[in-house]
Amino acid sequence: MADRPVAGDTLRQPLGAVLRDAGLISEQQLVQALDAAAAWDVPLGQAVLALGFVSPQALYGALARHLHLPFIDVLKTPPDTRLFKAEHLDFYQAAEAIPIRREGTRLVLATPDPLMAARVIAERRALGLAVPEDEFGFAITARLDVLWTLQRQFETVLQHRAQLTLDERQPEFSARSGLTPAQGMVFGVIAMAVLIGVMAAPGLTAVVVNTVLGLFFLAFLILRGVSIPVGLAAQALRQRDHDLPEDQDLPVYTILVPLYQEAEVLPLLARALRRLDYPRAKLDIKLILEADDRDTVAMAKQLGLETYVELVLVPPSQPRTKPKACNYALQFARGDYVVIFDAEDQPEPQQLKKAVAMFARAGPEIACLQAPLTYFNASENWLTRQFTIEFNMWFDLLLPTIERLGMPIPLGGTSTHFRIEPLREVGAWDPYNVTEDADLGIRLAQRGYRCAILDSTTYEEANCELGNWLRQRSRWLKGYAQTWMVHMRDPAGLWRSLGPTGFLGFQLMIGGSLISALAHPLVWIAAAVGLMLNGSALALMTAPGVPMLLILFNMTLLTGGYLVSVAAGIVAVRQRANRDLIPYVFSIIFYWPLLSAGAYLAMWQLATKPHYWEKTRHAISRASRAQLAQLARHSALQEDGVDTDQAVRVPAD
Repeated sequence: MADRPVAGDTLRQPLGAVLRDAGLISEQQLVQALDAAAAWDVPLGQAVLALGFVSPQALYGALARHLHLPFIDVLKTPPDTRLFKAEHLDFYQAAEAIPIRREGTRLVLATPDPLMAARVIAERRALGLAVPEDEFGFAITARLDVLWTLQRQFETVLQHRAQLTLDERQPEFSARSGLTPAQGMVFGVIAMAVLIGVMAAPGLTAVVVNTVLGLFFLAFLILRGVSIPVGLAAQALRQRDHDLPEDQDLPVYTILVPLYQEAEVLPLLARALRRLDYPRAKLDIKLILEADDRDTVAMAKQLGLETYVELVLVPPSQPRTKPKACNYALQFARGDYVVIFDAEDQPEPQQLKKAVAMFARAGPEIACLQAPLTYFNASENWLTRQFTIEFNMWFDLLLPTIERLGMPIPLGGTSTHFRIEPLREVGAWDPYNVTEDADLGIRLAQRGYRCAILDSTTYEEANCELGNWLRQRSRWLKGYAQTWMVHMRDPAGLWRSLGPTGFLGFQLMIGGSLISALAHPLVWIAAAVGLMLNGSALALMTAPGVPMLLILFNMTLLTGGYLVSVAAGIVAVRQRANRDLIPYVFSIIFYWPLLSAGAYLAMWQLATKPHYWEKTRHAISRASRAQLAQLARHSALQEDGVDTDQAVRVPAD
């Protein structure tokens, strides 16, 4: 959008005066919009829209009169669909323009910003890239109308790209095909060797398996112990004061929010997005909705969302996963940076500014920033307390440690900030992997990119119901299994791309999370069987055929694992000022069997429905219900000063 002439046309008055004289804005609003446009370094029209002073249709209608161009309401006057060509989709998206009609030899493009469209045409011609025609005319239409028209016209193409781009271009990194024949053979040989060992020499086999797993757990135990001092040092370094960029220096920032069956939580999400401290005219927020999720779509339309919030409807298809939805919406992203937020997220207001500042300080090899997650309902019950302790250890100690050691970071699925070009370069998210960001972190590392930890927290709702928690945890661990299998298709290549330290980190963080959860109950079962057979712990320790060194090794692992976990938990919750959680850290040993239950459920689903996305219900905690009740008493739209008459326009269907 611009308030400058097209093709040398002389304008008789500025756009602001046109809006004021037409009665669309008051003199006071004009002054406020001019101040905002100067502070944000955006054209006046964008400031007027972002402030909610006019509706998009009124603004773009006035802009058309201002530029002496026709205005097209594509919902009332649909374009000639015969003019659309699939091979020009990239052009339509880059230029934010759609073909409307032909006028002689000219193709008329409808766009919210004819200057930008003309610039894209010139740039593509200079690069030798195709454009639809040799001659163009322009008409004005709303940006959202361009978005919706392209979605409807190219639904099949957009869906295909979202679903199959990675699988077609880099099938070795796609989880679509599961285990390779070679992997199946290796696993079969290992299973057969263990079976033969159990039948031929059960004692020796048990010792060998015990030793291998024990060494693996010892490595993870050492990593967790090291994470305490290293994580604390890394956190202190991140918390140093850093200057945040001025509003006029900030780029456009895309926010992707995938939603499915989230109608109830949408008001909380809208409030959280409004609280972001970022120029409204530089926000590009995409609420990604499944087209057949009628309740959520209806609620989104009723909320009176601001004009910088766009609804992206994903056509129904399989797999119905969050990464596929994000891939679909990424095709319309306008920002230099993009972040994923979940429906229940409440990010700190300055998180986007901190991300821009950190990207600016970092080198181009930093492609992603992970903001730590914690929970606003930590004290609801024992499960939420354990969940919070676990996440505090993971995000505040373990991830900073593996970052410092140069290991690849398994990203957290939300509050992950990306430079958009590297994200597109690696093929974005794998729609067939149900823990998509953990996989993406590994793929970025294999391309030579790195991820870092951002000093800004996002607050979420911890699962307070066991069934809901199990569904979520089994999905995470199933995705970790998928990620491990995908990247271990070529172990030698993984070693070369990540290096020895990175390769070890991958095995510990991705494979270890799953193996430790699966093996944990086996340790206790073995101990219980030994006690029953030998009558006492002392008899077990001195049982014939059981090496004393192995017994001491196992006792060290069990005792050390518990003590280090307790120490890490205490340090982590103290750092988050959650001192009331410290007594509950000691009961973490009772939380581990739940992790194991999630792991075994994950293995069952990996075998029976590998790409199925277990839905996690949100807004079920007392804290969320209290927040929703507060919003019901005090309308969020009135509280934040949003004029519902100027809210974003969306089609009826």
